[in-house]
Order: sequence, then structure tokens, then C-alpha cells
Amino acid sequence: MAFQPLGFVFLFLLGVQGVQITTTTRQTIYGVGASGAWWVNDLALYPNDVRQNISDLLLNQTAGLGLTDYRYNLGGGGVGVTTWDRAAETPYVSDGVYNWSADAAGTYYLKEAAQQGVPVLTLFVNSAPTTMTSNNQSCGGDLVTDRIPAYVQYLTDVISHWKSEGVEFTHVSPMNEPDDSFSSCGQEGMQVVPQQRAEVVTTLAASLKAAGLSTQVIADESSETSNYVSDEPVWLNATVGESLGGNCHHLYDFANATTQQEVFEYGRNLSGGVPTWFTEICCYNAADSSEADDPLAALTYSSQYDPTMLSGLRMAHLVWQSFTYAEDSHWDWWTALSNEIGCTLSENSTCWDGIQSDGWDDGLIYYDPDYNSTQNYDIKLAKRYYVLKHFTKGVPIGSIRRAVTPDSDTDDGAWRVLAFDYDASCEQYSTCDYTPYSVVAMNAQWNASSITLTSDGTFNLTQPTAMYRTSVTEDYAEVQAPALSANGSLVIDAPEMSIFTLFFQ
Repeated sequence: MAFQPLGFVFLFLLGVQGVQITTTTRQTIYGVGASGAWWVNDLALYPNDVRQNISDLLLNQTAGLGLTDYRYNLGGGGVGVTTWDRAAETPYVSDGVYNWSADAAGTYYLKEAAQQGVPVLTLFVNSAPTTMTSNNQSCGGDLVTDRIPAYVQYLTDVISHWKSEGVEFTHVSPMNEPDDSFSSCGQEGMQVVPQQRAEVVTTLAASLKAAGLSTQVIADESSETSNYVSDEPVWLNATVGESLGGNCHHLYDFANATTQQEVFEYGRNLSGGVPTWFTEICCYNAADSSEADDPLAALTYSSQYDPTMLSGLRMAHLVWQSFTYAEDSHWDWWTALSNEIGCTLSENSTCWDGIQSDGWDDGLIYYDPDYNSTQNYDIKLAKRYYVLKHFTKGVPIGSIRRAVTPDSDTDDGAWRVLAFDYDASCEQYSTCDYTPYSVVAMNAQWNASSITLTSDGTFNLTQPTAMYRTSVTEDYAEVQAPALSANGSLVIDAPEMSIFTLFFQ
């Protein structure tokens, strides 16, 4: 039987685009976030008021972006790493001996995340300490099998320490992209072969439980679908799944929507139903240069700094595919801040306002790479920052995706729509006969357009209580919500290249 995704498609009746919100519920969403790698080392040299402003912009749950997951990078010590700001410090001194004052730069924002009330705090590791890697470095080596027990104890000790300090990690990822040792040593990395991964997961879960910790293990953060498909059957099964809180993946091959659906449904089946989490992505451009201006173009891993709505809607489309086709239960952007602007601000102070081919779309907020010599501590919020806010606000932890229909990612239409419940009486993979909590809709084209929202007839849409829009000229601005028509439908009139969040409750 051909797969019919439960998400969104387009109706073309006399040129009118529309979508029907059904009562069918799908997966529960457990967070939308970004990481603290590795910009924290630069920001440690910034004035205190700028550092605090960054905390508020990212982590404040009311006035800021309100990330619902903050990923703290537990460093391996940076031994052998050639890029200074990617050489993350570790508290590890020797087995059972720690320097808890290490990594003050990173732990500053970890503590800020806890104080700001970020609900999901994830500890993730690129490399174990060097006594546990095959080459005694923080990059280019493998995890030593005989040292897995020591590694597990190290992670347990770190998480226990932070709990005693009032910072409780909800999740821990013991191996980030274990399919790559990062032998070029531009950053930390450690290969964990598939045959080792089950032991790491199960022994870590048991150790955390024995220590009285509620922290859940997530794994394995494979870098792309091809590695995921080949590696998961080696280590993942329903028994191992009992030790997992999330089966995590990245998507650096930018697999199409149908491939994502097939691959990650396969992963959930292997694990006995553990939710799949999308935990890292960045750095893209159109795979076909003829589609360079198309926000829905197929993507490829590539350099390019683009702070505009083009990149913002490309990110939103990745979120839409992840929730609708892959049916992931969590979504993280790579890093919250970056200095990869691809130009020199001291020569052209407005160069970061436009696209630069030599930069990277890896951050939500940008800063001057030459700050140390220029004392320029200004920051630049990319449109991705505001676009992601539509999801951090519209998709709170515990919300459940509501299917909308019909659905296709291959249609010629340029609208993409998601609906979410946030009602204790609604359950995932069931039905919910209420108006949804929120609708996120994007007009991914260089033309103004309208879309009509209707119910499937088993419930009535209600008047939205608020609507927010990000566009070429607006940044998560509250705008007038459409009026509910006599027939119970809602029409969104959208400017070009825009995204909306409608709230109903």
C-alpha cells in the first residue's frame, strides 16, 4: 500500500488553497531547542550585560525565544583540537576526580537555562575524556571498550553533581554523531562503533537509575539517514529501547520527506516504539542552483550565510517534514549562536544583513568574529531566530500534533500547515474533538497568498485568540487574527515569504 502521510496537503478548487484540520492525533512533542556549542567560549569574553541579554533572548520563557530544550556540550578537554573555541573543557581530572570549576564559559549558560526554567536540559558529548579514547585525544579516536564502565561513571558523576547544584538534566546523549571521529580535529569527536552502542546505552541507563537520577538516555544521534539505516539494526532492539528516552538522529544528507518517513518509522519499530528525536541540523543551500531562491527546494549541506526569510522558511520546512513525515517527537537546531558571517564588519558594518557565500547558516544569533580586536559586541538576529519562535511558542512540551488533510510534500502548492493540541483530555494516536491549541502555517513563496482552514465537520473551529507573523518585514509580530466566518472557516491572508502562529485557547 502506498504511504499516505498524516499531515498537510493542498486543495485546489477554483484556485483557492485550503486545509482541513481533522480530529486524528499523532505524536506528542517533547521540545524544540538548540545547543550551547561552541559560542559560549567567545561569549565568556563579552561584557556581562551582553551575556545576560543573550540568555534572555534565547532562554526566557515569556519575553525571549523560549527554547524548550537547551543542549549543554560536556567537553572532552579539547586535546588535539585545532580550533580554540571548539576545545571544550572537561571537569574530568582522573577517574572519580573532578575539577568542578572547569568550563565556566559553558556552565554559565547551563545555569542560566536552569534559572530561566527551560524544561528540557540535555547533556551531550562529542568526546569522552582522553583516558577513554583510543588515541588519547579529544578527536580522531574511538571509545575504548574496556573504558565504557569508567565513561558511564563519569557521566553519572557529572549529572549527579549538577543535580546537587540545582541543575537537573532531563536527558543525556553519550555519543554525538558516533559514526564520525572527526579526524581532521577541527572539533571534538569520537567514534563509537555500532557494536559498542547498546552497552553504552544500557549501562548508562542502569547507572543513572542506581544513582537515583531520573535523567533519560537518548541515542545515537547518527549524522544522516544512510548511517542510521545501516547502524541501528546492529545495536537497537526493543530490549535496548527500554533504556532509551529518545532514538535520536541528525539529517545531514537532507533526505527527502518520504525517505524520512520510511527510515524513522523503521527506527521506532526496531526500538519497540521509542519516539524518534531530530536533534541537530544546520548549514544548507539549494541542491539545484536553479532553485536558489525557492524556500521549498531540495537542500544539500553547504556553506552560505543567509539571515533572511529564505533560510528561515527552509528551516521551517525541515521542521514541518520532521513532524509530519518522520513523525519525530522533538526538534533541535544545531547551535544557538555563531560568528560564521562570511564577511568583515569592520570593513562593511552592514555586510551581515545580506547573504554571504563564505559564511554558514549554523546559528540563530550571530556575533562579530573579530570582536576581540574591534570590541564590537553587537549581535545580529537571523530570521531563523524569529521563525523558530513560532514553534517554541506554538508547540509547547506535551502538545500533540493534529493531522490535517490532505497531505503531500510533492504538490505544487507553497503552503505548509501544522496543528497541535495542548489539552490534558487529548491523547496521542487517538482522536480529539476540540479546536486545536495552535496552528502554524507558512506561505513559502515570493507571492502573497491566502489559505482557508476548516474543520473535518466533527468539531467547530473557534475564533483565534491571537496570531503572530514573521515575514520579510516583521519579526514575530502580533497581527490581527482572521475573523471566523459564518460557515466556520478561517482565511489567512499572507504576504510573501511569511509564517504564522494562530492560538485558539
